[in-house]
Amino acid sequence: MKHLAQSEESARIEREYARNDSSGISDRLYCYENPAFLFHMQERERAILSSLRRLGIVLSGSHLLEVGCGNGHILQRFLEFGAASGCGVDLMANRIQDGTTRYPNLKLHQGDASRLPFEDEQFHLVMQFMCFSSVLDPSMRRQIASEMWRVLKPGGAILSYDLRPAGRLGWRLVRLLRFLLGKDLRNSESTPGVAQPQATIPIQPLTLSEVQALFDQGELDYQSVSLDFSLARAAVFSDFLARAMASVPALRTHYLVVARKVRPSRVGDRVP
Repeated sequence: MKHLAQSEESARIEREYARNDSSGISDRLYCYENPAFLFHMQERERAILSSLRRLGIVLSGSHLLEVGCGNGHILQRFLEFGAASGCGVDLMANRIQDGTTRYPNLKLHQGDASRLPFEDEQFHLVMQFMCFSSVLDPSMRRQIASEMWRVLKPGGAILSYDLRPAGRLGWRLVRLLRFLLGKDLRNSESTPGVAQPQATIPIQPLTLSEVQALFDQGELDYQSVSLDFSLARAAVFSDFLARAMASVPALRTHYLVVARKVRPSRVGDRVP
């Protein structure tokens, strides 16, 4: 029954993303010509690289896996940051086909992240970006996390970036700032508390305790990141203003979590 329920959830996710892809929303909003997206991506990358550096996680020479990789554009960026290789798994065959054409140096697989096609302990860093919040079935979410942990090398790390629930204070601040900053923000296609413009896809933000429970065997480091996407449009006329708003925790909409897979220290061991 468990596998049947997870198969049904996989089919639901695939339908939702197929509908989203055909709508053209992603192509319109997830592009660097959109100032909000440009600010969002630059802010996220700064936060990730700063966090990895602070924790002593070295990308150079590392082998990476991303679950829910889409066409692999995030993996490609990590190769540019110094990683040695990148593997990705995604449900959507069209995204894998697109990524295989765009990024032939990546190893992309069409498949279900709850049943990863890899042996144990293969990767130095295993990542997910907005994958968990797209999975509404808690048991499947736990299974994906378990699979990510299984294929992670001892001494390696999980990198999780996902939506957190919008607090009442943050929601009110977003509405107020939209009003004060003018019609361009009031007419934004985004919704308060949702930094990624995925209103057409059912999502379930995760609390910090829920993310911690997924990787309770690891040593966790976390922080809130990412200015609400609708407010990030302010970057079109003032990068300073967007950065100032991003410094307010109540206006951030994601958690960036790093979970280390601890192992006993041994002489000669490689720690990523």
